[in-house]
Amino acid sequence: MGLSLLYLCFMAKAKRYVALDENETETLQAGYRHHGQYQFRNRCQCLLLSAAGHDMGQLSGIFQVSRLTIAAWLNRWEQHGLAGLSNAKGQGRQPILSAQDAEQGKAQVRQNRQQLKQATSRLKQELAKDFSPKPLKRFLKSLVAAGGGSATR
Repeated sequence: MGLSLLYLCFMAKAKRYVALDENETETLQAGYRHHGQYQFRNRCQCLLLSAAGHDMGQLSGIFQVSRLTIAAWLNRWEQHGLAGLSNAKGQGRQPILSAQDAEQGKAQVRQNRQQLKQATSRLKQELAKDFSPKPLKRFLKSLVAAGGGSATR
């Protein structure tokens, strides 16, 4: 029992760094500077700092995440390369209203143009989903932005 505890304490303090070649460094620097997702940029910066000699404890302090998260980022880099640094599909909150709900949403808004609360209550009954008028507004705005036209035509 004592030996395994000693081993765990040693492993918790073990230093781990990533070795990068010149191409990998350039790729990570480009990702850090230009990628659209801040999480991806943070992961690129973390790998660059690890290659520069920062240990996992320092990195966890810099990025305000646990050592396990830093270890996961390093593992994903080693196993999947640059693609491993991207957010996995399905992360984040799923939309309340989907693309399949677009026609029903448009129809209810057409019938109740000036009364969004009524349109919301009828749409809630049709779709058997619970939401307020605010997500319906955002959903309709996204339809207008995507299609370039009016959501009520």
